Amino acid sequence: MFGRRNRHRRRFGRKARVNHTPRTVADMVPREQASVLALAPAARSDLHKLMALGVLPGAPLTLLARSPSFVLQVGETVLALDEKMARSIVVGPPIEG
Repeated sequence: MFGRRNRHRRRFGRKARVNHTPRTVADMVPREQASVLALAPAARSDLHKLMALGVLPGAPLTLLARSPSFVLQVGETVLALDEKMARSIVVGPPIEG
């Protein structure tokens, strides 16, 4: 009788769990679309290379292939990156609009 009330409690209004782990280009699957959230390369020169190629925060990108290298399209530019560079691009859901 004492535990019965808790057992039948309804669980309305529960929010879905959201995975807040940062994803990188290396975590994507081919043909997946995303937008660039941040750039976190190990070297400053890598940051300048990515920015010169058009990989900027807010830019939409599509992963075209994962092997033998990561091939992605950013705007009208198609890039081939190694895994180290792919792990330095943090992505999020594509921006609609």
